[in-house]
Amino acid sequence: MKTLQSNLSIWAVVALLSGSSLAACAQSTSTGSTAATTAADPAKSMLLTPLQQSITKLKKLVATGDPDFDYAFQAKAHTQGIQDLLKAEIQNGKDPNMVNMAKTMLPTIEADITQIDATMRQLKPTRPSQAYTQAQSRNVEAMSLKLQQTGSSDKLTSDLDKNFSTLLMDQRQDAIDMATTYLQYGNNATLKAYAQQMVDKSKQQIATMKAQQPK
Repeated sequence: MKTLQSNLSIWAVVALLSGSSLAACAQSTSTGSTAATTAADPAKSMLLTPLQQSITKLKKLVATGDPDFDYAFQAKAHTQGIQDLLKAEIQNGKDPNMVNMAKTMLPTIEADITQIDATMRQLKPTRPSQAYTQAQSRNVEAMSLKLQQTGSSDKLTSDLDKNFSTLLMDQRQDAIDMATTYLQYGNNATLKAYAQQMVDKSKQQIATMKAQQPK
């Protein structure tokens, strides 16, 4: 038991330090002009903000190294980001197709959060995996970079609905990447079923979004 606790503590420290280094690296690539432009354009900022907040939550999570335990918390933080993104589109969007899509997706996303909450209450960290922690950290850092000038935010325009389409597809791909990584290392049957459903649903949502993208 002492050995297990010691290992968990080691992985938690490693994950925290690596996450801090990655965050510092990401911040160094950001330019003041890009941030200022984004902040000045509500069509960008009101959609980027909830996703950036989601990434902040993900980076603040201290990994135990246990794939089941960590993925549950990571999935919830990430899903809360798209929940807020959908609400922003519903409240501010002009394109009927995009607004209707957001309204259709929101109950599903809220159900995902409810499901992951129920699963989280049943989990305890028991088996640290450094490989999982490192792989998922790379996914989180990739998400962070996409929301800076080198990724999604660089493709955004002054059209909120088009921005919603762009960000939603990227966010769904991020969900696929996180779930796929978990499926490689996870052991909890309920959580693995959830992750596989997340992959399948996200692929379908991306296909639907591509078909209905604003022109």
